[in-house]
Amino acid sequence: MAFDTGPANALIDAAVRRITDGRADFDADGALARSGRPHPALLEHLLAEPYYRLAPPKTTGVELFGPAHLDAALRRVAVPEPGDLVATLVELTAVTVADALRPHGAAEVLASGGGVRNPALMERIAARIAPARLGASDDLGLAGDAKEAHLFALVGFLTWHGLPGSLPACTGARRAPVAGRLTPGHAPLRLPEPATTVPRRLLVDPSDA
Repeated sequence: MAFDTGPANALIDAAVRRITDGRADFDADGALARSGRPHPALLEHLLAEPYYRLAPPKTTGVELFGPAHLDAALRRVAVPEPGDLVATLVELTAVTVADALRPHGAAEVLASGGGVRNPALMERIAARIAPARLGASDDLGLAGDAKEAHLFALVGFLTWHGLPGSLPACTGARRAPVAGRLTPGHAPLRLPEPATTVPRRLLVDPSDA
């Protein structure tokens, strides 16, 4: 089942932009987070966000976990030192990831995206999800920076072969539609006969990443 566990890097990045007046967009090497300690009152306030208690499937983004969300929290709780603020947001992400995974009994977790370059964040997630092991999708040959390219290639393949691009059990949709649209170029579009079997696994050649 697919779902967004929480803010990921969104609030961390928003805090860094706030602290640096826009001169930096992210906490390079987790340096700011490492310079501080989580602020208990702010962490408790942030964890009260109702989104975390919604059952999956669910999805969100900066429309919820954006600068306004951070500003609202900081109006309720005294603004801590910059390092403490970023350390708190790192801990928030680690806690929400661990809380979302715990009911599923995960033994191994693979991270991808910009967060894997933040050692402070990776360390806190690893500590919170233990004894599950934390790795990166790159460990399996799927480059984190290329995951969306692989996804769109997969969706294109499914659409070309007349197969659903989303499943209600994963997305909460009412039906399983063929995703997207195919637009012909100068010549008529000739589609293959719809596939009669659904792929069960995706093999990625690391040399193509």
